[in-house]
Amino acid sequence: MEDHHFEGGRERFLKTELSRDENREVVRRLLAGSLRRPSQDQTERSGLDGRQEAVRYDEAFRRTERHLDEAHERIQRERQLAVVQWGTLEGHPQTRRLIVARNDERLHHWGLFDLLLEKSREHVETSAAASVGLAELALAVAERLDLEVYGEERVADFKTAALASLGDARRRAGDLAGARLAFSQARINLEMGTGDLLEEAGLLGGLVKLLCDLGEYGKAAQSLERASALSRRMGQVKATRQEKKKTDDEERREDWKGMAG
Repeated sequence: MEDHHFEGGRERFLKTELSRDENREVVRRLLAGSLRRPSQDQTERSGLDGRQEAVRYDEAFRRTERHLDEAHERIQRERQLAVVQWGTLEGHPQTRRLIVARNDERLHHWGLFDLLLEKSREHVETSAAASVGLAELALAVAERLDLEVYGEERVADFKTAALASLGDARRRAGDLAGARLAFSQARINLEMGTGDLLEEAGLLGGLVKLLCDLGEYGKAAQSLERASALSRRMGQVKATRQEKKKTDDEERREDWKGMAG
């Protein structure tokens, strides 16, 4: 049953549907040889069966490597395409940009979303209006990403990030009601996402600032308390992951020794 769940996890991993922790677990098990790798008895047993198991493991590992290479190449292509597409959009008024971003399917990919979000964050200190426009574009793209390609939870994370940036940009532009709405929508998408602690921390940081601007200091204090608890939790998670990585590395070395023997 465990192998059956792992097979399903591997398929979701290759489609980028898993959370970060789940991705790490799949990679760990692949490297450790959990995907039909020879057992201790098999490695001690000479003959054709042991060699066939080793060949199947090697083929599975190579297939995974190819999928990872393809995913990396896709990311690079999307990044390069985004630069060209933004060069085409940049000269148009914001209304025109939004119409094109919502209706041109060629723009509906992660690379353009990521570029727009980055530019929105870059402009937030110098031009709140420009930052708002870029965050709106990033959100328009995120809302139209293919769930089959990127995964439903990851798309929810992307929308959370875009809405959090939009909320902060609106706050800086003086649109406090619009900022509140954006943060509220970001919270909804956060709950549908992968549970990324960094996304939640960023959202809480922006929300605290908004509540202070609104004079709602009690709520701001509560949000700040949650942010502090989250920070402590992130520190604990980091320490746990470091310890887990150390254990995984030791297990992996033993696995490779067993396979080599």
